[in-house]
Amino acid sequence: MPAIELAFAAILLAAAVSDARRFLIPNFYPLCLLLLAALAWVAGFPFSGPLWSHLLHFVAALTVGMLMFHFGWFGGGDVKLYAAVALWFDFSEGLTLLLFTSLAGVGVVVLSLALLMLRTSIGGAPNKQGRLRDRRIAYGVAIAAGGISSLLWTYS
Repeated sequence: MPAIELAFAAILLAAAVSDARRFLIPNFYPLCLLLLAALAWVAGFPFSGPLWSHLLHFVAALTVGMLMFHFGWFGGGDVKLYAAVALWFDFSEGLTLLLFTSLAGVGVVVLSLALLMLRTSIGGAPNKQGRLRDRRIAYGVAIAAGGISSLLWTYS
């Protein structure tokens, strides 16, 4: 795996760990992905389509993500991270990224629910933090898994 792909994966793994531990994805990680994409473009990384198609995917992902954030369906860090990952794939590969991220998201949600149920059964009656509607999901983990899987699928 080339250095650029390893750096991409390392940034996403660091963002996933941050989200899993603190439910926070610092702006540093999406910014690093954007800068790495620019560096990769200049270095001749074999991107799959023209630059305009990658930028279109980035803008579309950011726009839809901002709408999801507005309605409270997605966190701000998740929106920025997903949009930064989307820049790495041209618009025609958007469904691949969305599919891999969604499948990983199902796994993250199921695991989160299982852990919540386990904590509730061990600890007795659920408290305010144990209520299902108040439960936060570290979706950055799914974005990282989807991004890495899509990179391997598309560029390997």
